Amino acid sequence: MKKIVLMGNPNVGKSVVFSRLTGTQVITSNFPGTTVDYSQGTTCLDKERVFIIDAPGTYSLIPSNPAEEVSSRILNEADLVVNVIDATNLERNLILTLDLISRGIPLLVVLNLWDEAKHTGIEIDVRRLEELLGVPVIPTVAVTGEGIADLASYLYKPIPLPPHESWSDEEKWVRIGHITTEVQTITHRHHTLRDLISDVTIKPVTGIPIAFFVILVSLWAVIFAGESIITYVSDPIFAYYLPLITQVSDWLGPGFIQQILVGELIDGQIDFEQSMGILTTGLFVPFGIVLPYVIVFYILAAILEDSGYLPRLATLTDTFFHRVGMHGYGIVPVFLGLGCNVPGILATRVLETRKQRFIAATLIAISVPCMAKTAMIFGTL
Repeated sequence: MKKIVLMGNPNVGKSVVFSRLTGTQVITSNFPGTTVDYSQGTTCLDKERVFIIDAPGTYSLIPSNPAEEVSSRILNEADLVVNVIDATNLERNLILTLDLISRGIPLLVVLNLWDEAKHTGIEIDVRRLEELLGVPVIPTVAVTGEGIADLASYLYKPIPLPPHESWSDEEKWVRIGHITTEVQTITHRHHTLRDLISDVTIKPVTGIPIAFFVILVSLWAVIFAGESIITYVSDPIFAYYLPLITQVSDWLGPGFIQQILVGELIDGQIDFEQSMGILTTGLFVPFGIVLPYVIVFYILAAILEDSGYLPRLATLTDTFFHRVGMHGYGIVPVFLGLGCNVPGILATRVLETRKQRFIAATLIAISVPCMAKTAMIFGTL
């Protein structure tokens, strides 16, 4: 089966391209002998099944951390490499592109975030870029799916080998400068409301108060929406459930089994909060109290992530996290830990070193209350 490897710098939309190509047929696992995870999936191209691997983000083929080392090892198995590039930062991304060209592997270049480049006033001559690199170049907007069909049509075609060249570090930068000058034009563009919001959320003077406001509003939204779900959804459902479990209690009669399944009767009645039975408190607490808050939290976390605010929050908190031995991106596992410590600790894999992952996991375990604990606190107030 043909193996296609997606490679690119971190945060260029590579995983979104991967999801567009493979759909739901995805397996995520650790690379053998490491704690670095990567995704692999299959898709059908021109009646042929192909194997697609989403390699960890890397800036160079000279590994400086475990993720980059895994990417270099995965590259050795590739029949075709798809290099995903951030069109808004062409110069930085071309370092990896030239490294891949020097390896002499069939290569496709995907100019992702094409809409963002246009929005910021960047115009790229795709045909001229193809001529200078010697490989096919396809502009895409992976989030909307624009250009993905064109990319898929290239994947089953025979791709000629790129011109086998190698350069010193100095020659690479000279060549990259020449390429960007030839193909990229930046035009002046008036700032929009979107640009203004982006600026004020990342500057410390305005960004820190906004961050406090966003966190407070988020907590208020979780409390308000969670309580509303409990009042209008959970409580009515358990009110319908109460007669059924009461009949079960009467049928069982006093004894050990009733104590286990139903629990104590409070003033002769079942109290979902205090009876402490498997079928009473055991169901009511996780599903009636905790679950509503958890659902609201993860919806809110998805909104903040998709809006692009979490990376800005990471920039703002970078100084603080450096004091405890991490960089600003440590806010992401900590924030996820507010929902549940388990995915929060799993998210520490995005951090670069074992030391940072250990610090983040310890911080989450001892000082970040998960939403289940928070919900129980809210529920008793």
